[in-house]
Amino acid sequence: MKPLFASMIMSLFKPGLKKQSGQAMTEMLVASAFVVVPLFLIIPTVGKYIDMKHAAVDSARYTAWERTVHFNSATLGNQPSGFDGFASGNFPIKSDETLAKEAQLRIFTDAETPIQSSTNVGRNLWTYYDGSPIYSPGLTERPGINSNQNTPDKTFGIARTAVSIVGDVVSFITGIIPFSSSQFDAINMRGGTATSMAMSVEETPQFLTVLGDNSGNRTPLIDIGANFKMHAKAGVLSQTWSAGGGEHLQSQAQALAPTKLIGDLFNSFSLPGIGSGQNVIALALLTPEFSDKNLVFGQMDIDALPRDKFSNPEFPDADDSDNPLCSEKGYCRE
Repeated sequence: MKPLFASMIMSLFKPGLKKQSGQAMTEMLVASAFVVVPLFLIIPTVGKYIDMKHAAVDSARYTAWERTVHFNSATLGNQPSGFDGFASGNFPIKSDETLAKEAQLRIFTDAETPIQSSTNVGRNLWTYYDGSPIYSPGLTERPGINSNQNTPDKTFGIARTAVSIVGDVVSFITGIIPFSSSQFDAINMRGGTATSMAMSVEETPQFLTVLGDNSGNRTPLIDIGANFKMHAKAGVLSQTWSAGGGEHLQSQAQALAPTKLIGDLFNSFSLPGIGSGQNVIALALLTPEFSDKNLVFGQMDIDALPRDKFSNPEFPDADDSDNPLCSEKGYCRE
């Protein structure tokens, strides 16, 4: 055992091994200074950039979708006749400025930030390692909204123009009939909304190029430039005229039914004690089935449902065998 122990002791003092003393520590310092530490700073910063990109996409999508459910002055003018909201003034309206500001405060701030009263934009996450903000544009940088655009057309506008002409012709014909109670003017070829967002990104903190030389040149950890922005776009195509409700939809559709025009013609006059012109004709022909209580021209059921799904006081449930499935006027579901 003694010779083996002695040889191990002597091997520690061999010239070849003595020259490598401390090499691993030096390699570790070099790797930490030029690889590990920059990675610790770059990876979180890139993650915050990705989060800002997602916020830009969310803001563009939010404003595009909100324009489909809230009118502005341009989209409101596309609504067809018979829209009940015109008389009551009860519209979901948001201007482009209000919608853009709302999107900015909803998406570019933290969850606890008040939407209505806050003037601060930016999340606590969006900061560099030294605490400087990554995003701080104030309230001036908001999504851009371009609504009331033409419907996209791959035929260079030919199909869109043809459909518009057909709609105008139908609207004119159904509108000039003096005894008609309906007009079809619901064709709208300007239902497109496009939004865009460009989020300005502040430059990264700069580092000295020469250690200890505070007056020397500095260089950023990630050179993104002074005009770096997160861009996002979104678009939605919608025809919002049906927002008038079921009765409005029925009024527009009945304008295309010839039988509805016949009914309007018969009911354009009335006689005291007899009623509408349809009742006068029914009395003259001795056909009570022709009266307006038994026959409705242009009848449209906007609430038609399967027998096992329907529930309405006028048409009782199908599983109630004691009640009929027909209304008092004799109209039945099946």
